[in-house]
Amino acid sequence: MICPVGGSPIVTSKTVLAYYCLNRKTTIMKVRASVKKRSADCKIVRRKGKIYIINKKNPKFKQRQG
Repeated sequence: MICPVGGSPIVTSKTVLAYYCLNRKTTIMKVRASVKKRSADCKIVRRKGKIYIINKKNPKFKQRQG
């Protein structure tokens, strides 16, 4: 599979269902059945009926419920 943005291969895993473009240095978003804040900087956001956890200071804490 090819990344639609950069043309790099997409890394897929059991818990990871987000695009990962090697040349864009994008952070992987974890997809889980239940999400929770992992630090005080995490914010809960609801978009398009899904719950997201975002963290500007440490992007590796990104999560999506579903």
